[in-house]
Amino acid sequence: MDYNDEKKEKLDNLERKLYSRNAPNIIENKTLSTPLAHSGMEEIEEEEVKESWQNPEASSFDEMAAKISKMAGKKHNFVKKIFVFSVAFFVLASAIAAFVFLGGVNLVSSKNVDIKIVGPLSVGGGQEVSFDINIINNNNIDLDSASLLIEYPTGTRSSYDLTKELSQERFALDKIKSGENYNQKIEVVFFGEKEELKELKFSLEYRVENSSALFYKEKVHEISISSAPVIITPTYPKEVTSNQDISFDIEIASNSKDRIDNFLVRVEYPFGFVFKESIPNTSFDDNVWRFSGLNSGDKKTIRIKGNIIGQNNEERVFKIIVGTASENDERMIAVPFSQLTESVLVKKSFIGLDIFIGGKRGDFAGKGGSQITTDFIVRNNLPGVLFNTSVEVALKGGAFNQLSVVAGNGFFQSFNNTILWDKRSVPTLSELRPGIEEKLSFRLSPLLYQDIVGGAKPEIEMTITAKGERVLESGSIEYVSAIETRKIVLATDLALSSKVVRTVGNIENSGPIPPKADVLTTYTMIWNITNSFNQVSNVEVRATLPSYIKWTNIKTPASEIFSFNPVTNEVVWNVGSVLSNTGFGSTKKEIQFQLEFLPSTSQIGKSPMIMGEATLSGIDKVTGLKVNSSAPAVTTSFSGDPSYKIGDDKVTQ
Repeated sequence: MDYNDEKKEKLDNLERKLYSRNAPNIIENKTLSTPLAHSGMEEIEEEEVKESWQNPEASSFDEMAAKISKMAGKKHNFVKKIFVFSVAFFVLASAIAAFVFLGGVNLVSSKNVDIKIVGPLSVGGGQEVSFDINIINNNNIDLDSASLLIEYPTGTRSSYDLTKELSQERFALDKIKSGENYNQKIEVVFFGEKEELKELKFSLEYRVENSSALFYKEKVHEISISSAPVIITPTYPKEVTSNQDISFDIEIASNSKDRIDNFLVRVEYPFGFVFKESIPNTSFDDNVWRFSGLNSGDKKTIRIKGNIIGQNNEERVFKIIVGTASENDERMIAVPFSQLTESVLVKKSFIGLDIFIGGKRGDFAGKGGSQITTDFIVRNNLPGVLFNTSVEVALKGGAFNQLSVVAGNGFFQSFNNTILWDKRSVPTLSELRPGIEEKLSFRLSPLLYQDIVGGAKPEIEMTITAKGERVLESGSIEYVSAIETRKIVLATDLALSSKVVRTVGNIENSGPIPPKADVLTTYTMIWNITNSFNQVSNVEVRATLPSYIKWTNIKTPASEIFSFNPVTNEVVWNVGSVLSNTGFGSTKKEIQFQLEFLPSTSQIGKSPMIMGEATLSGIDKVTGLKVNSSAPAVTTSFSGDPSYKIGDDKVTQ
């Protein structure tokens, strides 16, 4: 065997020993300690060792082999430890499980409490529905002080009283023993829109013996509304011309086997719609109707009349909502039964009419006796020529004054109170080409309040009608028209009067008359307010006092809100609201207050001012306009008092 073969054989032997479970520690056995070490073969063995291990390559390999052997030993020990720990953990866990299973300890878990709900998944709105709730205790201990809380969705009513809205109910269950169950039945009525999903939440609260902790178990049940309790059927024109009067009918029919009490119908109007009237009358504002009840199979009908304005091909959307009235606000819908949206298409009128009263669009609020100008523009919106156009304005109303009409280039016909413009007075109206406009105008003055017949509305109504002819492709003539309506509403006449007295009224005065320099003299001021036909809110009266005048803090009636502002030196009467016809057939609104005057020698021979101009302001609740009035400044001349004599107003020495 040559040297290479012998070396290879030794390496193979060494590799087998390294991968053996009983591999020797090569490092520790580098020095041979067998009997052979002392025999005659000692020299041979030493030569072999030297020949093998003193070789640098062999020595390096030896060291690496020793390290690998040591690592393998450590890994073997670690695996053994893991194995022993796993066995011990398994034995311990088995012992604990056996102890608990055999009743060694009482444990409670919400997983061992079950809430079963038996009830429908859908129901018709307004129909009575019942649920059976079964609570099962699978714990090995009892549940103490148990209570069931049911939280209802919006729109839930008691089946015994539909006017009573339910938000939640709590049932005391006391003790539920281990392995036993508790049953509870509920009956309710759901209101809501079709296909609306309602959610009921069931919560069980309980305690256990020897514990202060509160445990919970919750479950949610969903139910959908399969049909609405009412059916809404609207009837209206699907297409209208701008500024056309329309009638919108709404039928509300019962779809429930039970009576529906205290419900509202609310209509949300689109932009450009002007409400005029309804049958029946509205209950709140101009868009809410209240009905006390609707029996099964019954119907209610509402007719709404109004005017709608819009651009060509604009869509105007009406929204109708029916539902129960809120307990907190009778004008609001708490739970909607059903709702519907309907649209109306606005088309441009063949004849355009733009109307401006007092320079403003829409209705106008003005003063009686003031001159008001109305301008309107007539326009041909057709693609072809408009022939023989005429415009007529019909006037009426309690404030209309025939004698004040100035018709411009039109003709006023007093027998029927109309103004007419046609091709005879305005030649261009004989033929209006596409897009051509013609401007017309007239003036009038409303009657003063005192000239209006009792009971008549203080307003002027005007109806503007434009007519014309167009030639169709067939050669036949078609008559086209446009109608607009407007109002001039009179703002109320709110007036203030102011006077000074000495012996008149409910306040006793003191001091010399005529007043003397450096001696105090008091006077009574009386303010009166009158108001004609519209209620006025936020009414306030102010006046400035000179530096030598003081308010004595005396007023009557005591209930009136009256104050002095030392910063501005003003007296202020916060009147609040003044009703219509105040002072006209009824008592005026009045306050009396006392002022103290300390004359100076520089005022001898004069009648000094004791209060400046008084100003009144408020808001007309019908027209929305701010109304103002004033009364002139007052001096020491109390000539309105029967005790007054000439010279009583002059300051003396």
